[in-house]
Amino acid sequence: MLKTVVPESDPASLLHVLLMTEGTYPFHRGGVSTWCDALGHGMRGVRYTILAVVMNPYVVPQYALPPSVERVISVPLWGTQDPAEHRADLPFSQIFAKKQRTTPDVVSELFMPLFSELIAHLQRAEPDPEGFGQTLLGLYRYFHVYDYELSFKSPAPWAHFRERLLAACAAGRWPAPTVFDMVQALGWVYRFMTILNIPVPSADLAHSSAAAFCGVSAIVAKLHHRTPYLLTEHGVYLREQYLAVGRSDMGAFARSFLLALVRTVVVANLYHADELAPVCHFNGRWERRLGAEPRKIRPVYNGVSPATFSLGPSATGAAAAAPVRIVSVARMDPNKDIATLLRAAAIVREAEPRACFHVYGAVSVPDYHARMLELRRELGLEEVVAFHDHTDDVAEVYRQADVLVQSSVTEAFPYAVIEGMMAGRPVVATDVGGTAEAVGDAGILVPAREPALLAEALLRSIGDPALRARLGVAARRRALELFTIDRTIAEFAAVYRRLAVLRPSAAPGQVLELAVARAWALHRLGRADLARAQLDTALARSEHSPATPALLALRASLEGALGNPEAQMFDLIRARILADLQEAG
Repeated sequence: MLKTVVPESDPASLLHVLLMTEGTYPFHRGGVSTWCDALGHGMRGVRYTILAVVMNPYVVPQYALPPSVERVISVPLWGTQDPAEHRADLPFSQIFAKKQRTTPDVVSELFMPLFSELIAHLQRAEPDPEGFGQTLLGLYRYFHVYDYELSFKSPAPWAHFRERLLAACAAGRWPAPTVFDMVQALGWVYRFMTILNIPVPSADLAHSSAAAFCGVSAIVAKLHHRTPYLLTEHGVYLREQYLAVGRSDMGAFARSFLLALVRTVVVANLYHADELAPVCHFNGRWERRLGAEPRKIRPVYNGVSPATFSLGPSATGAAAAAPVRIVSVARMDPNKDIATLLRAAAIVREAEPRACFHVYGAVSVPDYHARMLELRRELGLEEVVAFHDHTDDVAEVYRQADVLVQSSVTEAFPYAVIEGMMAGRPVVATDVGGTAEAVGDAGILVPAREPALLAEALLRSIGDPALRARLGVAARRRALELFTIDRTIAEFAAVYRRLAVLRPSAAPGQVLELAVARAWALHRLGRADLARAQLDTALARSEHSPATPALLALRASLEGALGNPEAQMFDLIRARILADLQEAG
């Protein structure tokens, strides 16, 4: 029976959605988490499993989970030596058995070909997302039988990795690495691929909130369970990583390797997704540049509650001597470019002593926070700019504001902007990401990293109360038309219904038998190519069948007859892994 998004259902008939997050919900505040929480509370007829990639196993939830969230699976990238440490779902006896099975011969015969293929994908000048997806699937299945830590930390992977890196550098693919560089690079592969060690639950739909490492589980769900894959990019993940790496003190090799790893994963996510629902058209343009098929891209704007962010009077009124309250809702992070805001505030103070600035947001990067405190002191702005922590009553913050300011260097479709617009506040913002799509003609946009231009726009709004009032009315009108939470939920409900029908039901046994019979007949007639095509069909319909290892072994013999030794080897490896997996139960 087809499950759909319905107003009310018994739990057994609810649409099961696997929602993937990375560094966000439910463990950290921010725009992506706000979006996830809104889906969980607003979507009827859906039950969610959250698969959350986190920095370490010690983070704690920051949200009271809605009843629709049945389970949260956390995947810590750091803070453990052995990824099995946090596997609460796996009894010690099973962990021990996996380690016992992971012999040097197993590593050599089964893990190393997959590992070699993984590194080869990272060295490609242009990604091969289909092949990379198959490699991820092979590793995922391998790690469900054998131990992750013992496989990666045996001598063979390091020797092979070092040899491949040095050869790639000699060929001009990457700058020459130090030994430390190579150890760090292999450490990144070990950490970021940890997600392959986590079982991916069967679901009706996989929905990833980023084209990132969390999306690897969505790729696996599609290839292993035949689960439809929906991708919603909030930020442009690859662009954000380029900015982060550019700000870092990494050496040339480290930068090149890390970005190659990220790019390979991003392109694979875009390729395997059945539909892309970015939060704005700006993100969609990046997705097309990275190879996504335009027909798959259907943006869905973020939305907020008109009741929560109700229109309120300006905090300071119209008195000539009253202070003008300029508010920024932004976490303390380099991407928010609080430094430009501080420098603009210094210019504004000289021209308009009534202006006061209030920045609300959690400290996500402590070092950056310390630098901003020092910059505020250097500029003499301690009495002009106040830094506040995250607030649970952000609607009241907007109601107290005369102007909302955003100084970011990168954004997707910023919640702070559309929340402020819904509260009827004029917006002065940097023209980055989807901000222009949000603001339209209901605010003032300036280039990023231009303190003087940001200050000029703020002074213009401060000095003209009529302009502020006019922009505030236009902002509320635009937000009510385009950016309500009800509209967002309705659009995603339609996407869920549309994609849920893509998941095929189990094929009847006779279809499988017919495909195998045709393959044998064609093979006897000397048409190994057509026989292989029939086996491809059979394998696509027998993902969880006990016959799958035998089918793979048969296809391996056909690959050998067709002169494809690498494909033959990989089919044999997968056949053995699946056979061991079935034997292990």
